[in-house]
Amino acid sequence: MTIRSLSLGAALLAALATLPLAAQTPSAPPTPGPELGQLAFFAGDWTCKGQVEATPMGPAHATQAKVKIHKDLGGFWYVGHYAEAKGAKNPQPMSFQFVMGYDPAGKSLTMDGFDVFGGRSHQKASGWQDAKLIFEGDSAGGGQTTPARDTFTKKSDSSLEHLGEMQLDGKWVQIDKETCTRAKK
Repeated sequence: MTIRSLSLGAALLAALATLPLAAQTPSAPPTPGPELGQLAFFAGDWTCKGQVEATPMGPAHATQAKVKIHKDLGGFWYVGHYAEAKGAKNPQPMSFQFVMGYDPAGKSLTMDGFDVFGGRSHQKASGWQDAKLIFEGDSAGGGQTTPARDTFTKKSDSSLEHLGEMQLDGKWVQIDKETCTRAKK
């Protein structure tokens, strides 16, 4: 009887030992939530023209930029690159990488960026409302963190406006504004 009990006990322990492993093995890889679809509008190649306002960061000047955005990293993220053209009035053009996605825990769209001057930003948006998508959060650079807001307005299936703002001295100030057109395929 003792040998039989030991054998049953060993078999039970062996079966229990495999349970955590079986519970951790996913039946299928995770998939992006449907909320990510709100960012599909941005995918593609864009040409932008606009104006940067005079700020403590530099003088006013016109801008021309190319933007490339594609879905990447398992389909969970839209990854983009923004690059302004260098010119006489824009000798140090802005260039940055950004990642847009959806945070299921925070129930918000996210946008994180990293620029050529060592700056970074983290912003969140609740979703499109009246053809506008407004990301708000912080921008950090030069040892300072500043509230920042980026507003995207759909003008058509192939056109949008972007308005960049920062809080300076407690007031929202327009930093840049541009119109972007999707490149024809």
